[in-house]
Amino acid sequence: MNETFFGIQLAVQSPPHDPWRDKLCRLLREHTRDLSTLDQRGLLGSIANHLLAAEARWSLGFWDFVPEGRAEYDDWARGIEDDSAETWAPDRSGAKLDHALVSVLLALPRGSISADVVAERCDLDEATWTQRATFRHLVEVLPMLHVASVRSDAIYVTPGSTGEAFSLRELRGEGYEYLLPIE
Repeated sequence: MNETFFGIQLAVQSPPHDPWRDKLCRLLREHTRDLSTLDQRGLLGSIANHLLAAEARWSLGFWDFVPEGRAEYDDWARGIEDDSAETWAPDRSGAKLDHALVSVLLALPRGSISADVVAERCDLDEATWTQRATFRHLVEVLPMLHVASVRSDAIYVTPGSTGEAFSLRELRGEGYEYLLPIE
């Protein structure tokens, strides 16, 4: 059975040592082991709430939904992990370093309740795809998932150190062209 892919990335204004990002990274570190269904559901709900609390600070974003998307999940995960394996060098242009990139990737069995819920949430008019309300609508799906049917999930915060940050200029440049301004 192929899997449905859902991924969302948000560039969040979050300067180095921002308490919001510190809390998010701590939450993820506390949940690095295999989780029970209840713990996984709690984590996804906490991630959603934490992202929603920073909604006013979302600058750029991208999301994708692919009904037969296991390869897409693998490509996103590999790309983010490859980026994180490279030596990170902050933007030296003088641009303010004040953004983190948060990525949530999910592989869901096709035809499962979770895949159907995500499909319904992603069935949107193209004119609305970059609106803040759309990103909020999509983040809100995370705690709605029937986590026992989630095949794979990955949540990333980059740069990995809470003492580092991207510049918005950098996130609008090479390698991040897919990120779009959130309206």
